[in-house]
Amino acid sequence: MVRTDPYTPSRTEYECVRCGARLESPSATCDSPLCDGEVRNVAVSRE
Repeated sequence: MVRTDPYTPSRTEYECVRCGARLESPSATCDSPLCDGEVRNVAVSRE
C-alpha cells in the first residue's frame, strides 16, 4: 500500500530560525528589524 502525504501548500512560506517570523520571501536573512537570523523553508522537515 502506498500512502500519499495530503499536505499541499498554497504558497511557500519561510521562517526565521532565530525569532520565528514568517516570510514569503526566500531571502537569506530575516527582514525583521530586531533580527538578522537565517531563513528556512517551512515545508521542509527539520528532524
